[in-house]
Formats: sequence, structure tokens, C-alpha cells
Amino acid sequence: MTFFTTSFMSDGPYSASLSQSAQGQLSSSYTNALTEALEDATVADYVGFLANQAGLSIDDALAVKASVIAGDFTLTGLFGAAQSKTGAVDGSSITDPAPKMLVNGVEIDLAAILTGLGTETWSTVQANGKKLDTIYHTREFYTDTQEPADYHAGWADTNQPPSAEPILKELTEDIVASPIDLLATASDPDGGTLSVVTGSLSFSIDGGPESTTPPGYVTILDGVVTVDTSHPDLQPGGAIDLKVGETLSVVVNYMIEDGQGGSTANSLTVQIAGTADVYTATDSFTFQKIGGGEDERSFSGSFTVDPDGFDGIVTVTGDADLNARNESLEGLIDTHSFKFVGAASNSSTTESLNPYSDTVTLSDADFTDGMIAFNGEFSQQVANGSSISVQLEYDYWA
Repeated sequence: MTFFTTSFMSDGPYSASLSQSAQGQLSSSYTNALTEALEDATVADYVGFLANQAGLSIDDALAVKASVIAGDFTLTGLFGAAQSKTGAVDGSSITDPAPKMLVNGVEIDLAAILTGLGTETWSTVQANGKKLDTIYHTREFYTDTQEPADYHAGWADTNQPPSAEPILKELTEDIVASPIDLLATASDPDGGTLSVVTGSLSFSIDGGPESTTPPGYVTILDGVVTVDTSHPDLQPGGAIDLKVGETLSVVVNYMIEDGQGGSTANSLTVQIAGTADVYTATDSFTFQKIGGGEDERSFSGSFTVDPDGFDGIVTVTGDADLNARNESLEGLIDTHSFKFVGAASNSSTTESLNPYSDTVTLSDADFTDGMIAFNGEFSQQVANGSSISVQLEYDYWA
């Protein structure tokens, strides 16, 4: 398709009666000719295809095509194609102009569908029989439309695959989390109905290997993920036991389909921040009296504890010969004292060991230094083999 001729000055559309210069008229002729050519349905289809190739959806690209056919666009970059110069100009050294179109807020480079180069020369009007200097007017112009690379007439009828952005959800342990839609960031340029491909889901915990089985705290129904942030796996004694300051990352990989053969991959990353939980710690100490000397009947020790402990009980138990009033066991748990004293005289020549037990409740002040210290002793008369067990059980936040 030829846009304009090489006889601009002699055969038109140049008019000497117009105030506009030859260069200006030439530029205008380019604009008018190119505008008329672009309004052709076939050429407008090329333009719509270019818009789609540049990232515009099928629907938006078809809207561009309709606007081009209606003439709702503007052109730029054509005035530079009309260059008036003095002296001969080598046509092979002339650079093609780069016209662009602005339509529906989108700028489209038309170089992909236009090509060609030509020059035109004319002379000025003679005066008093004398020929004035010859002006060589050089113009570059496009002669024929060119199909863009990969263009085919049914481009708008081809199903386009859906697209989706990765999803990131940050949750907190023990705070109820809203369900997560796996299609929340997905869209289809053809307006198809999207769904998660059955059997496409896989799960990875903290960068570990993928598995088709979700962790116990994750359930999925109809493309909606629910995370149980209070699941036992995340609690003290659980498989993961999230502590304050720790984060668990769960990645869900899946496929999305549009029902028309198009599909795309996407992922959901769930990050669960741990909160302070109540933990229970236990520790114990045992001692057995072997003689009457102080080193053989006295004991001492300590338990290292979390300073944030808020509740604790020390149980003192054992088996001892405490059958006489002058036989005793006494000591301290931090600042708390305990004492066991025999209630009656021995009734036989054989010493017997009997069980005893008592508890000491600790206060917040006992945990301040991070240590629970204890000491005590059996009286000299208590039979060898008598024993004591000091057991600490306390709760703390972590």
C-alpha cells in the first residue's frame, strides 16, 4: 500500500497559494496519508497485535484496534521526515523517521509495520527568464505496510494463559488467621474461570524438601488455605514448638488453570511468627547418708532456671530413718526452709527407712538470679542409707 507519491511538488498535493511552506505541507501530507492508511481495518489489526505483544491484554488490544479504525489517535515523529536542504542529498544516507502513535493512553512504535525510503527533487519558479538556484528537497517516507513478526490474523482468538503474583502472608502464632485464597492475585486476559489444578499442590517447610502432604496445621479446601496458628505442633512439646522470636516458613506451590487449556504456576508463602508460650522445666537432685560425719550427711546444690519463671514447686521426698525425736532432716530451698523430725523413740534395734514428703512453693523473687539453691543435712543419729530427692518443677515464658 503506497501512502503518497514522489511528485509532491509537481502533481500535488503542494499548493503555492497556501501560506504554509513546502516543508510544512509535506509534513502535513505525511500525517494525513499515514492517518488514512492506519484507519484501514487490516493495518489497525496490526496495531492491535503490536499492543498485545507489548503486554496489553487481548480485550485492551482490541479496544486499541477499534480506536485506530475510528481515527481516535495522534501521530508524532513525522515532521522530521520533511527536510529541506540546499544541495544534492544522497538518499542512502537518510535515516528513516520513527513515527509513533498515541492511542487509549498507550504509545505504539509504528516502525514495525512501515518501511521504505524515497527522495524528491524540484526546482524553484523561474523569474525574468532566469532559473533560480535549485532546491533539493529530500523526504523519507514509508511505502508499504509490513506484517509484524509472528503476526497472524487470528491472534485475538488465541487463548491467553492466566497470570498470578506470588502471595505472601505473615501470621502470628495463637492469633486466629483469615483463610487465604490461592486465586487472590490471579487473573485471565480472556476472562476465563480460574481454578487451582487438583493434585498440583506441594508443600515445603523452612526450605525443606517438597511434599504432597500438607503439615497438620494447614488445610486446603476449594483453593482456600486455612492455617491453624494454635495447632499443637506449634505449641510446647509439639513437633515444631515455635518460641518467641522464631519464624516458621511454609511454601505452597500450585498450578492455576483457566478451563481453556491455559495454565500458570504460582506460590503462597506463609510466615508464622512465634509468641511466648508457657513451658515446664523439671530438674532433680538425690543424696544418700553414708556416715555420721558432716561431709557424709550434708548436701547442697542448685538448679539453673529461666529468670522469667513465674511459678515453681520444689518437692522434697525420700526414705529415711526418722523414728526418734532426736533424728531429723532439715534444710533450705533458696530462702524457704523444710524440716522433718522423728516422732517417737525407736521400737527395735533394727533401723527402718520410711518415706517422707513435703513441698515448697517458690515466689517470683526466687527466679530473679536465675538459680534455685538448696542445702541441708541429716542429723547424726539418722541411719546410713537414708536418702533425699529434691525435685524442681516450674513454669516460664519463652
